[in-house]
Amino acid sequence: MITSINDHGETMGTLAVILMIVLFLVLMVFIFSIALLTPLIGKKNLLFVIFLGFTVGVVGGAFFISPIMDDIPDMGRSIYQFTSNSSEVIEVDVATNTNVTQFIETTKGIEGVKSVKSNEITIKTDPFSDTWKNIIMARAASVNSNITSISIPSNNTIIVKVNENSNPQNVINNLEEWLMFAGGINIKYSTVHVSVNVDSSQVDTVVAKLPQDQIVITGIKGPVEDKIQYLNAVLPKKSNVVLVCGILGMLVGLTGVFLDTILEVLRRTRDKFRKKEE
Repeated sequence: MITSINDHGETMGTLAVILMIVLFLVLMVFIFSIALLTPLIGKKNLLFVIFLGFTVGVVGGAFFISPIMDDIPDMGRSIYQFTSNSSEVIEVDVATNTNVTQFIETTKGIEGVKSVKSNEITIKTDPFSDTWKNIIMARAASVNSNITSISIPSNNTIIVKVNENSNPQNVINNLEEWLMFAGGINIKYSTVHVSVNVDSSQVDTVVAKLPQDQIVITGIKGPVEDKIQYLNAVLPKKSNVVLVCGILGMLVGLTGVFLDTILEVLRRTRDKFRKKEE
């Protein structure tokens, strides 16, 4: 069963969605039935049917159709995941007070994981001067042979690029010793950015198996997420959906009122086409 999670964290199953749609259709049938029971329509009765149809349509849209809008993206994600052969990338930040190496090896063993890469480390330190900023930029890369580049966006943040197959914990340990010995700069904390390449159909399963108390999932990227972003962009606002439901209810009511006229027009149109064919 496909399930989806709305903005409030509640899960709505497929059966619940179907039930809500059915209940909305029942309201439309109710409006249609009331309109059919209306005898020869006077002006006041016609206005009543229009008002009733619009009001019931708005109520049905607000209570039955509008809540479904919150679940459409996640339902779409489930469908895309199970019909796509592509891969998604789960972006994860792992605090280095945990065993990063063990986390990477354990994650590689999860079913559905194709590869695990780690090539970026973010280090937060005590504030340092511009002089030390230049020294770090010039010399820190030589502290460990796996460091490929260093950038310093602020005077307490160092971003280190490393080789994919390197041990990030060793790099951090080497930098910590060098910074403290050379400049008395203390590392407050550090995080390793890990990219987990996963089969699109296994994304939810892999996310559920990751140790949530040790990591922060910063995002999921890939073709499926691109489709979900597009779906979110084209989905109408819930207020517009409610308004459309009201208009639909009004049209259903008018259809019931003028059903005989509509059927007569259709019958005459059919007869004309038959005569032309003869």
